[in-house]
Amino acid sequence: MKSVNKSRSPVKELPLDDDEGAFAATIDWRPLRNFNGTAQPTLLWATVPHATQLVEADSVRIPGLESIGARHAENRMRRDSGSPLGSKVFWEEFRRSRLVILFDRHSDRKLLHRLREELEPGIARSLQTLIVLTGKDDKSYCTPLAKNIQEVLLKGNPLKFHYIEGMESSKSPFPHDRFAVTDGEFWHFGGSVGSVEQCLTGFSRGWKAKDLGVNEFIEATLAAAEQWSKK
Repeated sequence: MKSVNKSRSPVKELPLDDDEGAFAATIDWRPLRNFNGTAQPTLLWATVPHATQLVEADSVRIPGLESIGARHAENRMRRDSGSPLGSKVFWEEFRRSRLVILFDRHSDRKLLHRLREELEPGIARSLQTLIVLTGKDDKSYCTPLAKNIQEVLLKGNPLKFHYIEGMESSKSPFPHDRFAVTDGEFWHFGGSVGSVEQCLTGFSRGWKAKDLGVNEFIEATLAAAEQWSKK
């Protein structure tokens, strides 16, 4: 694996040259004005259409035990060799968005494998900026994988991928909940961001990110991230 080209990356993710505070000042927040979500916040459950149809789907009702079990078994098989099934509607919005923020202290290789697939060169997408704020789970595996994703994207791709690791519940912003932003829509997850996990997991969508103070929170979090690696 080749080393990251430091001269081309604008932030200290992975880690690189500039600090998180300088990076925060360069974020284009204009996509937050583009709300394409539901008319009102909606609770959904990641599931499969049928126990014998193992593809991504979402349901407004809690899935039946047969579907839950089939999805669990399928995602166990995918755990190490590929990306687990997640939320169909979330990843569709991911591909349509210009700005995406993923905030998940417990994100691990499952999420990065999914991102690696979604960001494969040649796949049509509108994404311009991807910010991933994560913790220390599975770090020995995830850090090199994130670097590999960044290296691939640096090869003639305008997408800016910022991977900021090190969040702990004992340090500011004291993260617990997981959430994501796709342009102007805010998503709240009961489990992993994007619902890429084995077990029964629900999430809500349809919140207006601009009304929730997302840009102020992320900028403050990036400033706090300067202290994450310090004792």
